[in-house]
Amino acid sequence: MKYGIVGLAIVLSGCAGTSPKISWVASVNVDEFTDKKTCSVSVGSLYTKSSVFTYSNHYYPYIEVVDNDLRVGIKSGGNYRIPVGNVQIRIDNNDAWTINTSETPLDYAPQASTVDFSQYVENLPEESRKQAQRTYDAAMEGSARAMSPFTAATGEKARAILDEMVNGKEIKYRTIGMNQAASTTGEYALDASLPEALSKCGIKA
Repeated sequence: MKYGIVGLAIVLSGCAGTSPKISWVASVNVDEFTDKKTCSVSVGSLYTKSSVFTYSNHYYPYIEVVDNDLRVGIKSGGNYRIPVGNVQIRIDNNDAWTINTSETPLDYAPQASTVDFSQYVENLPEESRKQAQRTYDAAMEGSARAMSPFTAATGEKARAILDEMVNGKEIKYRTIGMNQAASTTGEYALDASLPEALSKCGIKA
């Protein structure tokens, strides 16, 4: 029995030694309706020689450019993606970055309700109707962003985070729950695979 256990350990050790290294990879996505292509750089949980897989209920840092708009943040993985919420990112010993759902581009968010709100305020004075509609639209946008499987910074903030990443050694991140126990954390090395993947996507490091 002891020999069997030792033999199994040797086999597993050999398999572990040949597993693909965790690294940053570039991936191209094509919208099946608009044929719009986007290229993003991220990491995964399971690597093979030709594919990278992510797990549901796990979160991953990523970089992406959409219509020349740089986005840096956290996304959820797997086939059934869950909302991310507010997140914090820290590179090495630099100050932590907080990215809120309110910053997330709306095109990442699930489509909001298609209910015709105007029917509920048609008897109000015109100015009251407009105010009610603005309030409703803002609430729907906020709800949609909160339910998004992405949370991302854009513009100068995204560029500043990326600059730290390409010059750093490690990225740590966490989702911010209602309490610390609800937070989900993770970390990845910022090695040579990052600038290589960025180059494949045409993202300037």
